[in-house]
Amino acid sequence: MTDAKPYPKAQQLARGAKRYRRKVASPKQWQAIIAEKVGPCRVCGSTASNGRVYGKVQFHHVIPRGFHGDDIADNIIPLCFDCHHAASILVKDVCLTLCASLTDAEYAYAIDKAGEGVFERVYGIEYGR
Repeated sequence: MTDAKPYPKAQQLARGAKRYRRKVASPKQWQAIIAEKVGPCRVCGSTASNGRVYGKVQFHHVIPRGFHGDDIADNIIPLCFDCHHAASILVKDVCLTLCASLTDAEYAYAIDKAGEGVFERVYGIEYGR
């Protein structure tokens, strides 16, 4: 039993490499993002007052939170309720139109964040500029 060595506290608390933490917007930052991104649906072009039951434009993460998408303006786009639901369940035509409507900054963010095959991994479609 003389070979026993103490287990130092620093080694007990060591957590290894620091893991990625996505950027989460505060309520004030969300208001700034919403003010910048307000507008018609990027897929169908309907405005916020489109007369449907769900007439309000929703905000969609281009790179979803599950893929470590940040809450920043370059990752958020406005979609109507129907198009947001269709994009969430990966309807191919909606996803292609969504990707085609991205601005250069939004497209660059997606590529920088998740690499070249991002749209195939996230939306199940092949898309490139």
